[in-house]
Amino acid sequence: MVKKLIIVLLLIAGGAVQAQAALEDYFVSTGWLADNLEKVRVVDVRKAAGYLFGHIPGAVNVERSEFLSTRNGTKSLVPTADEFVALMSRLGITADTPVVAYTSDSGSYSARFVWTLRFHGHEKAYVLDGGYDKWKKEGRKTEMMSADQPAATEYVLKHAPDIRAEEDYVLTRLDHPDTLVWDTRRTSEYQGTEVRAARGGHIPGAIHLNWTELQTEVNGVRVLKSKKELLSLLADRGITPDKEILAHCQTGIRSSYATLVLLGLGYPRVKNYDGSWIEWAHNPDLPVVDPARVAGKIELPER
Repeated sequence: MVKKLIIVLLLIAGGAVQAQAALEDYFVSTGWLADNLEKVRVVDVRKAAGYLFGHIPGAVNVERSEFLSTRNGTKSLVPTADEFVALMSRLGITADTPVVAYTSDSGSYSARFVWTLRFHGHEKAYVLDGGYDKWKKEGRKTEMMSADQPAATEYVLKHAPDIRAEEDYVLTRLDHPDTLVWDTRRTSEYQGTEVRAARGGHIPGAIHLNWTELQTEVNGVRVLKSKKELLSLLADRGITPDKEILAHCQTGIRSSYATLVLLGLGYPRVKNYDGSWIEWAHNPDLPVVDPARVAGKIELPER
């Protein structure tokens, strides 16, 4: 009863925001793509081998390294403006071109590609819900080998929204009652039993909710849950639109998916921390909570 009341209150309080955003502004169905295939640039961000053995007609393949940059020793950061412009121009995309990205299913790399476009101000960018797995399972047309390379364009950047957080910003917000850090990794990563960086554990105060819980399985394919289900799930964890949400994972890939979901639900203050745990854990000056190794209070370092 309490959970239902919270959801109703959130919908009422966020009515004006909700009216300005919808999940369909960030995620499109296979049916929608089939009806609009000639009007969009389809981008396949799977590995090249998978693409060559079958892809959506007209899709171009983009290696992950082309939209994940390494700077100051931290990998998988958002590309610089110059890198982004060069990639969009090569793909024949203009600032007004609708772009739909997909992986095998509703994978996080397609979300990261779309978040990258959104970060650089490209508003017409969408994740294909269910990805190539759903498209193929529905018996839709596919093709093999490489599609014709589109004619290059001269991409022009637009004003970018504030949807990215950096390390220093996250640190300054840890004790802020209006901000919530959302750890979208696996439970084992959050608890420190699975260590994939210099240190294990999580950012102090971070709320854990695995990004895969935003999805459900339908006919053997994972797709996005309904708006009602998502709001209920997020309310249970205190991830509510009245707070500023800073999402992260290991390298800002999985948290990109979570960020797009929140934006689609109308959350007004959402940022993806793309440096994520790989950056945070490698900096010994930053605090961590490691339940697997450390007991007691973790104090913030002086900065």
